Amino acid sequence: MPDTTDTTTDIIMDSLELPRPIALVLDAAGNIEHLSDDACRLLGYSLAELLGVNWLSLCLPSTWQLKAKIIFDSLVHSASNESDQYVYPIMAKDGKQTIFSWHSEARRDQSGVFIGSITTGIRIRDNALQEKNSLLQSAARNQAVLDNAIEAIISINSSGTITHVNKTTEKIFGYPEFQLVGSNIGKLLPDAEFPGGKNDISEYLEAGNNGNGFNQELNARHKDGSCLIIELTVAEIVIAGVRSYTGIMRDIRERKINEEHLRQTKEEVQQARDHLAHLDRLHIASEMSASIAHELNQPLTAISMYAQACRNLLKKGPRDSQALLPTLSRIDKQAQRAGEIIRNIRTLVSKQNPHHQLTDINTLIHNTIELAQVDADCRAIKFEYDSSEQLPMMEIVLGQIQQVILNLIRNACDAMVNTEAADKCITISSESNPRGYITIRVRDHGTGINHDHSDKLFRAFFSTKSYGMGMGLAISQSIISNHGGEMKINDKYSEGAEIMFTLPILPTRRDLVHEQ
Repeated sequence: MPDTTDTTTDIIMDSLELPRPIALVLDAAGNIEHLSDDACRLLGYSLAELLGVNWLSLCLPSTWQLKAKIIFDSLVHSASNESDQYVYPIMAKDGKQTIFSWHSEARRDQSGVFIGSITTGIRIRDNALQEKNSLLQSAARNQAVLDNAIEAIISINSSGTITHVNKTTEKIFGYPEFQLVGSNIGKLLPDAEFPGGKNDISEYLEAGNNGNGFNQELNARHKDGSCLIIELTVAEIVIAGVRSYTGIMRDIRERKINEEHLRQTKEEVQQARDHLAHLDRLHIASEMSASIAHELNQPLTAISMYAQACRNLLKKGPRDSQALLPTLSRIDKQAQRAGEIIRNIRTLVSKQNPHHQLTDINTLIHNTIELAQVDADCRAIKFEYDSSEQLPMMEIVLGQIQQVILNLIRNACDAMVNTEAADKCITISSESNPRGYITIRVRDHGTGINHDHSDKLFRAFFSTKSYGMGMGLAISQSIISNHGGEMKINDKYSEGAEIMFTLPILPTRRDLVHEQ
């Protein structure tokens, strides 16, 4: 008798227009061990014709065989023994294609060895087929965009398994798609340390989240074993409670090379600037050499005279040592004066250490005024120094800032050559402002600055003098700019010229230690 249960089921499914499921059993090589009757009828083969035949090669269109094989192979290594739901068509004996939604489970023997799979498929209705075709077209367009992206784009599930890659991934890493899909992401990122192991990347991604998502520079590995430097950005995707990730990898080796070249170029430019500034300081010292020799000669002559006086007193017979103390004190004072001149000159002409050092700006200005007064042209000029009593210590390149102040003083002296002796005065002031800067002003009572020259004054090789190279102010502005400050002319001052510059009050190491 016919099976009334099967007949009743067929009647119910036909009346409700429900799709009929088909089932197939494959061995470990993908060959057919069993196929349901509905599947045989749909394919147009008898069961005898299909047994032992490879399911993928005979029953799937050639364009789908590779993708289906990747899904089948993933069952071998899957811990859950189940595949995700997937869709692909089957092809009948007459070439007609029918799209099914499939679900597969792995078959294993008692020792856990993979021996094949059991797969069930549900036919997709015609209207669903149209929708699927639309989705497939949309997916194809999206895939075309992904494949033409300049970055490697990789989809990863929560266990770190690669589920999809674009064409650029193959170009950057050298692996074809089938060698990556189903592999762990650790194949490309062997140096990444996953707290939960290679099969759990969630903790790793959370640890690398900087508030705007995961974005890090990492070392990756090419198929040939060479190292790649990449920038990895990861976005999390949650659909129906299932978490997955999309990683975007940019090959930044060329960018790193360009950054290194730029760094080296900046260092070379800075070295050239420092060398030019040093040459300018040597030029200043050479111009002042006669005055320096004269200024040093005075204390040295005084020391010689006081020493002779002491010797003559001692020759006349034993003397009370107290009688020699005033003369010895004068020798000491003159020696300190000579030493201070030499120290200031040495600070000016020596090659500067590029590292900043903690400096009292008021003391630096005072020492620079003393050095400037060594020059005969500045000796007859009155100096007024108006400073804030308490200015914070600053981290600066000492000799460079002294060079700037000395340049401004010497320019002021030159501008007052024809000024009446009683009016020859240079005023220097220093003050802090609320914006975190110290402002230093150098003011004279000379000829002033022609407004037509204001925008050219800080250009290299521009000078209003009949002598000199026109580099002093250009170098000075460069030094101040490198310290994070600004140099400019005060156009509102009308009794001569006033040039001011600012220096940022940087947090010093001593301040940081105190705060801690």
